[in-house]
Amino acid sequence: MDLTATERDFLNRLASESWTSPPLFDHELVARLVELGLVDAGPLASDEVEYSITAAGSVASSRPTMPREKPL
Repeated sequence: MDLTATERDFLNRLASESWTSPPLFDHELVARLVELGLVDAGPLASDEVEYSITAAGSVASSRPTMPREKPL
């Protein structure tokens, strides 16, 4: 599974603790991680969401990144 740098950074942050979004956070930035089951999202009061990493997310965040092949 290819994760963007932003997605990988988010997973690495969640590996140490859950995170609560500020009210104006763009949740679309991490929607794919939630859809893939790598992150759980739980709504809180005041339009905030608490994000936490799942077991699958922990595995994905610990995988080394593979360099992309250059086209011939």
